[in-house]
Amino acid sequence: MQNMDLYYDFSGQKFGYPLSLSINGFSRNIFSRQSSLEISYILKGSYEAVTADFSYVLNEKDMIVIAPYDIHMLHKKDPADVGIILTIHIDFSRMTDSMVGNLHTGFRTAVCTETKNRASYIQLRNKIGELASDLMTESHDLYHMNVIMMEILRIASSKESFSVDELPLDTNYHENYMKAIKYIDGHYKENLTLGEIAKQLSFSTSYTSKLMKRFTGIPFVKYLAYVRVRASLETLLEGRESIEKIAFDCGMPSSKAYTEAFRELYGIVPSAYRKQFQKNLKYSKGEETQEMILDEEQKRMLWHLVKDTQEILYENEQLSIRKEGDDLLLTIRKGRIQIDSTPEGGMVMRISKEK
Repeated sequence: MQNMDLYYDFSGQKFGYPLSLSINGFSRNIFSRQSSLEISYILKGSYEAVTADFSYVLNEKDMIVIAPYDIHMLHKKDPADVGIILTIHIDFSRMTDSMVGNLHTGFRTAVCTETKNRASYIQLRNKIGELASDLMTESHDLYHMNVIMMEILRIASSKESFSVDELPLDTNYHENYMKAIKYIDGHYKENLTLGEIAKQLSFSTSYTSKLMKRFTGIPFVKYLAYVRVRASLETLLEGRESIEKIAFDCGMPSSKAYTEAFRELYGIVPSAYRKQFQKNLKYSKGEETQEMILDEEQKRMLWHLVKDTQEILYENEQLSIRKEGDDLLLTIRKGRIQIDSTPEGGMVMRISKEK
């Protein structure tokens, strides 16, 4: 499900820092929920983002902001296409309560594109570009990254009214499916069976099986295994517990079953994944040592973000001021422009919105 050849990871978790950025070539056909803020920006391909409230097709250069604790899934529209996503996580558990505020009311899940929630999109895209620029130069200036991180939080916590598209699925089916997902999310460590879920939700076993297959695209047993594997990631990367104990603690029947599910999901065995994480190494088919830095292909994919950050001097929904060589280029999207002279011989520009 994940192409490790395209993988890049700057993980603050390695040194107790809240901010992480990764580049993944994957199709995440599994619902997940975490306490961190997540921003996913599409570098290549098309993905459908599905939440408990809506679904939306994200194309290249679109992004989605996922609020803490919101259940969500991303999956490629065409499994045959190459899809690449840049994902930012800000882990609130590594920040003091006084810095975080109320996670349950401070953020809202929202799609941000050139035409949808454009004000937030412009600001977030510029901050992602600043972060990408830092990572390209390997400067990793702590104080600058702190500023970028807090600016991202400020923008993402905007109280603007986000419009969402209704989930294009039958309402009753979708509601029942989310009940099943939430039950699995709360009981995955137990010896869970499809029959037990059906009983708890007052559904028939056959109905529950069809429900899971319809919305996840995979059988219940495989879906449950993927949920357990994803839930075990933090413990795995901390490196204190054995693979056997991690498998047992997350509800898997054996370390062998855990390893097989992990390989299916991430394309690599858990022990190798942990080793690479701890030593800050890239995945390599030939197992040669490669430092975790952005390669030329990844830099090429990020360059439009960095270029915008360097060239755009100011931008909002109405206008942008861009530097092109020694010239300044003013672009007005909506409204009228009026230029007046000043007593000092200069000019003042007034831009008014169209009525």
